[in-house]
Amino acid sequence: MDRRAFMAGMSLVAGAAVIRRAHGQAPPIVPRQRIIIDNDFAGDPDGLFALTQHMLCQSVDVRLIVGSHLHEHEAWSGATDQAAAAAAKATELLELLGLRGRMPVLAGAEHALAATGKPPLTPAAEAIIREALRDDADAPLYYCAGAGLTDIATAWLNEPRIGRRMTLAWIGGPEYAGTARPPGPREAEYNLTIDRRAVQVVFNQSDIEIWQVPRSSYRQMIVSYAELLARVRPTGAIGEYLVGNVEQVMRMVASMPAKQRMNLGETYILGDSPLVTLTALQAPFQPDPSSSQYVLRARPTIDDTGEYGKPAGGRPIRVYERIDTRLTFEDLYARLAAHARAKATATP
Repeated sequence: MDRRAFMAGMSLVAGAAVIRRAHGQAPPIVPRQRIIIDNDFAGDPDGLFALTQHMLCQSVDVRLIVGSHLHEHEAWSGATDQAAAAAAKATELLELLGLRGRMPVLAGAEHALAATGKPPLTPAAEAIIREALRDDADAPLYYCAGAGLTDIATAWLNEPRIGRRMTLAWIGGPEYAGTARPPGPREAEYNLTIDRRAVQVVFNQSDIEIWQVPRSSYRQMIVSYAELLARVRPTGAIGEYLVGNVEQVMRMVASMPAKQRMNLGETYILGDSPLVTLTALQAPFQPDPSSSQYVLRARPTIDDTGEYGKPAGGRPIRVYERIDTRLTFEDLYARLAAHARAKATATP
């Protein structure tokens, strides 16, 4: 809605607004977007933080949660069926929030795409296609992916019509030319390497609109351990659960053989949280993630090494270079605190 048109219409509802304020009633928040959440919840716990925040937001309608696989023999999870373990982890979190059963939680594909051929349809891919092709929904659809892209690539390869009916917000991909890489040996970006072929399908072949948060940007999402102890842990069972998952990573790293052990210091990167910033926390007028900065680029191809190649043509890509960390994390802390107060009030 245009801001001037909105202001012109305000006089028609001013009396009602005064009455609501007098009675202390908050104005209703109606969902503006449909979202599908896809993450490796059995891996890095940053996905659990993003899922919690999304589930506590009122401006998004979560239609489906997909648990996705990790690399084979991944250290994060000892489970053989990683996608099933991810779906179970998401269900566990929803139980703590009192939201179990509100929307489908499905395990995605258990393995990366084969080099050639159309992948078989999974229940998750069928659900993605079904939601994307709905004709009875006006709200835009965002696919929020915080790990590999196996399931959205599977869905698109089986039904390419979904491409122009959704926007992919993806946490992944290496730095672009001119942007400094992390110190140390040159490494391929983690989420891309979960399923390089799937990323190639989405970038090189598909017509899906992409909002990308590459490694140089998602590494900005740093919180301190002291911050987690002060702002997250005191918010009840869900806060204890979230911080406990980070502490489990700290213990895992501390138990590694000396040659492999890292010193994590006293911070943690909640790299998947921009999925909330780019969707639920869009601006009120001309909805867009206006507090975060992006550039428009010609969409690159992804080569077999996981690096950017020549442009693929077609739609440009949004590459987010800076995420509004203040808005993202203060919103998370406020929602957790409000959830804790609501639970305390509801307890007889």
